[in-house]
Amino acid sequence: MRTVASRRTLRAIRIAFGIACALATTATVASARQYPGRGDTGWIYASKRDCCNEAIGRAQEDSAAVCHNAGGIPKAMRGGVQRRGSCEWESNRDAAGDVVVRCTAEATVLCR
Repeated sequence: MRTVASRRTLRAIRIAFGIACALATTATVASARQYPGRGDTGWIYASKRDCCNEAIGRAQEDSAAVCHNAGGIPKAMRGGVQRRGSCEWESNRDAAGDVVVRCTAEATVLCR
């Protein structure tokens, strides 16, 4: 009988541990937040790609700052600014006829 009781106790402990792990994982995921950030380069002499990368980088910094101000910890970005936000751009010519571009972007950094 002791063996059956021991097996039941061990099984109950395993089930309780599994439930505790599931709750801890759910709580961690649920506490992650996202705060949108915005970036604007102003008119600069750059390629469209460089301009958008700069604007997205600024938007990511803004998002991280908002996360930090809300009491969170921004998650480190991996892979630079590629595909981490959206960018809109416009171009114009200056008085000398050179092309200038302005980019605005939105990005979100995961906040824990």
